[in-house]
Amino acid sequence: MQNISTVKKKVMLLLISMSIFLSVLDLFIVNVAIPKIRTAMQASVADIQFIIVYYVIGYGAFLITSGKMGVKYGHKKIFVLSMFSFGFFSLLCGVAWDVHSLNVFRLFQGISGAFMIPQGVTLLSSIYVDEQERRKAYSIYGAIAGISSVLGQILGGVLPDLDYSFGAWRLIFLINVPIAFVVGIISWGVLVEIERKRELKIQPLSQLVMIILLVVLMYSLVTGADYGWTTTLFVLLVGAVLGIVLFLVVQYKNYKQEISTLIDFKPFTYKAFAVALIALVFYSLVQDSYFFIYANHFQLKLHYTATETGILFAFQGVGYVIASFLSLKLLSKYQERFMLFGLMMMVVGLALHYWLLSQEHVVFYEVAILLFEYGVGCGIILPSMFTYALSTLPTDITSTASSLYLTLQQLSIALGVSIVGQSYFSSTAGHFNSIVLMIVLLVLTGVVFFITYKRRLND
Repeated sequence: MQNISTVKKKVMLLLISMSIFLSVLDLFIVNVAIPKIRTAMQASVADIQFIIVYYVIGYGAFLITSGKMGVKYGHKKIFVLSMFSFGFFSLLCGVAWDVHSLNVFRLFQGISGAFMIPQGVTLLSSIYVDEQERRKAYSIYGAIAGISSVLGQILGGVLPDLDYSFGAWRLIFLINVPIAFVVGIISWGVLVEIERKRELKIQPLSQLVMIILLVVLMYSLVTGADYGWTTTLFVLLVGAVLGIVLFLVVQYKNYKQEISTLIDFKPFTYKAFAVALIALVFYSLVQDSYFFIYANHFQLKLHYTATETGILFAFQGVGYVIASFLSLKLLSKYQERFMLFGLMMMVVGLALHYWLLSQEHVVFYEVAILLFEYGVGCGIILPSMFTYALSTLPTDITSTASSLYLTLQQLSIALGVSIVGQSYFSSTAGHFNSIVLMIVLLVLTGVVFFITYKRRLND
């Protein structure tokens, strides 16, 4: 790739980071605004929960396909088109006439997000060819995701409370529209394109099979977490898992025989990527489970309002953002030790959660400080793990690697919400049980990085 000025690199980094900004914003902003949408649309609990479910399904199921499309048709082109698509379906969400139309538009909004993110990650890897610069770029990318989560929680509470006759909750979707279209227009003129592989076979049948299996898997995991596990959901889950395992076995067999495959297994030959994926599963089981547990605990047990809950989570987000920027320098220097420190902060934070929130009189500002501390730990781990996994990979496999990484992350998040959620709601000791489970999962994450660190010292 031609030499690019530092200023232009920064502009492109900002444009690309807007994809993760919008994607994360739309998840957090809707979580907080759900009660207002339900009241405005007179929707059932089931219908309103699918506003989140459909978005997650669309996002999680199309990540692998989007990476393949970018390689063949151009990452810049797919990035810009998906940015416009995200803005268009955000507009339709904002003018939706009932909850069913809103759910359909949310599905396509999630699919649009799935096509944006892998393209952006691959473009970043081609812009920042130096490993140290790439680490910094990925860390900034992760920090912007953290900023988006904070804004999402604040705006999700503030915007729906505005006094507009057309329904102020619609603003949570409509604010995406100008951002997406402006970013799309500027990106078309500013971003550079990576050389495409026009000869690449798209393999529509394999993609269709994979999408169907992932949709069924995501649907059963997310729906089971929200509504409880039925026989039908369990059968769907088992069938999807077995189908994916068989699909991967066939894909790997073809890969070893040098037959063109949908999934490129080359990223797994890079040790850091393989290690990060193992750690990612354990960590992601905790990631969103924490928010799910405490969104309920703060309001149902401590009787905080939705606004107060949003403020508390905003403190967590501020800690995340600060730690994300710290990781710019510290990850490259300390690597696994830096992430072990972040995990230790999260484990200590969870233990203090149980101790503090079990007191007879819980002080709001003390809870806010505790969430800030936990957020610092999250801010060390999440962007660092992403950077650790992808920063050393060649550009030509970054799209595939990021798609695999994000797909596994979404599946683990959905599974974690179900497992940890069941541990919380299943007994009177649910808070203690869920805390113990999350701590165990974080310790297992740490074990993976500790073993890797020791082996690296011995090499």
